[in-house]
Amino acid sequence: MNSRPHKGTSSQGWRLGPLGYHGSIVNSEFDITFYKMDFSEALEKIREDERFKKAKVVAIQLPEGLKRKVGEISEKLWDKDLIFLGDPFWGACDIPTGGNWDLLIQFGHSEIPNLGKLERIMYVELQEEMKFEIECDRIPFSSLILTSNVTYSSKLPSIKEKLEKCGKEVILKKGDSRVFYPGQILGCNISAARGEGQNVLFIGEGVFHPLGIALGLTNKKVISFNPRNGEYTDMEHFKRKFLNQRYNAIDLASRAKMFGIIVSTKIGQTRFSMASTANRIIKQSGKKSFLVSMDLIREEELINFPADVYVNTACPRVTIEDYQTFSKPVITFYELQMSLGLVDKSKYILDEIIMTDEIGSTGVRKRD
Repeated sequence: MNSRPHKGTSSQGWRLGPLGYHGSIVNSEFDITFYKMDFSEALEKIREDERFKKAKVVAIQLPEGLKRKVGEISEKLWDKDLIFLGDPFWGACDIPTGGNWDLLIQFGHSEIPNLGKLERIMYVELQEEMKFEIECDRIPFSSLILTSNVTYSSKLPSIKEKLEKCGKEVILKKGDSRVFYPGQILGCNISAARGEGQNVLFIGEGVFHPLGIALGLTNKKVISFNPRNGEYTDMEHFKRKFLNQRYNAIDLASRAKMFGIIVSTKIGQTRFSMASTANRIIKQSGKKSFLVSMDLIREEELINFPADVYVNTACPRVTIEDYQTFSKPVITFYELQMSLGLVDKSKYILDEIIMTDEIGSTGVRKRD
């Protein structure tokens, strides 16, 4: 769907999340203004946290776009021994274990509630201050479920109010125990978008999150609104294109003889029980398989473990977004079941992470 000229404006400003500072809200009929806090203020709030005060060695995880701020962070948090973790990370699920530090500060993500209370982890959500307009006539639904990624979750109540003034019925609801905010969509979890009858509006940049909703709820229409450029996108085309790709992978897997089953070592992505089940049903089907545990799942490491097809039980993003970076098909557990003829292929099942377990476990362990 083509966009009208965008009237939004932005400036560098930030919101600090679960530490408790929420700034001010400006809400009018036409504009929605983000919480205000500059990055320097965010660092001051970190300094006031008791966990930071008690720590001596502090590790810091930064999204790619914030690594340039290493100098400012070092200056503001000067009285601690800082360790900046250089490897890329993909969310609150990606928490390094075994590090010799007193506190890990992770920027850019909200916590995952069902991972349990992690005392040595501080989550700092950051949002760019931006004004934008929701054009009601561009939303072709009389009723809808409202969703976003974490960047816009705090503004969903204001957006809901705006849409309701336009006469639309809007549902904003909490997802399952993996989700922190009402309406929040994770790359691995769309539970906040589930509901009877309504179509879905997603607020945020990129295709990955709304595509997940469209794949998981194939009977619903999904519209994505990008506040940065003002574009409204119907996800139907992307859904059809992706499903064609996935069914081609399922067809290749149905003819495979050797399967490599990937288990993530990341605390928020480990699904050893699922991998063990995959191993069992493959062998029961008269085929061969092996398990391999990995942190970063990349072609250059995976090819060292030859297989016809790989079954990914780690982050679903690997299958959805990174699929074309691999020389061999990478499928999900549910696609494996389809390829083995164990479930009906006519209804696509999206891989979502709800609970995780540990490598070597015999079942899903629900954390406190």
